[in-house]
Amino acid sequence: MQDLITSFIIQSKECKLADIGKFTIVSTPAKADVANKQITPPFSEIIFNKREEKISDGLVKYISDKKNVSSSEALAEIKKWCAETKAKLKNGEAILLESLGVLKKEPSGNIFFESENAISFFAPVAAERVIHKNSEHAVLVGDKETTSSAMAQFYNEEETATKNNAWKIIAIILLAIALIILFFHFYGHPFSLSEFGNQQKTVAPSPPATYLNK
Repeated sequence: MQDLITSFIIQSKECKLADIGKFTIVSTPAKADVANKQITPPFSEIIFNKREEKISDGLVKYISDKKNVSSSEALAEIKKWCAETKAKLKNGEAILLESLGVLKKEPSGNIFFESENAISFFAPVAAERVIHKNSEHAVLVGDKETTSSAMAQFYNEEETATKNNAWKIIAIILLAIALIILFFHFYGHPFSLSEFGNQQKTVAPSPPATYLNK
């Protein structure tokens, strides 16, 4: 019975066992690790939730088919196994589920599942990203993923803003220099309205004689 239950857990990815707990196998697919230039292999994680009150209908049908018995007989055998397993755990005995892990009892009395170290049949695969010129591709910036076109636009905006700021700074510096020159000019030459306009005096010539004295 124990082997059949273990087989069902592996195949169905979920199994409820009354008074024992619920097993769920969560699979994580392979994914690209851009930072390390590799593709990580898929792996599975077993999640165990204690205090389950039901028995999976799929497990009943599976046991019924495998042992060629009725559903009621299969259900009775599963309940018997659950009761015996709970009693063994209560006495401090560990229950091995081959290739999955071990069921144990905590000092507090709660049942917990200790998963075996997963044996991976796959290893990470090196994956060098090929980047075509002028084509958009994903890039990793810190811990965020963005696109090459978005980063190019960002840097172009930064460069334009830097150039504009440089011209503003130059204009401010030139204005400051001009104001300083004007300040020292008027400081050494007191301001007067008479300084504006033509300061040269013009003397009107005497009119020529238009007749002779006799």
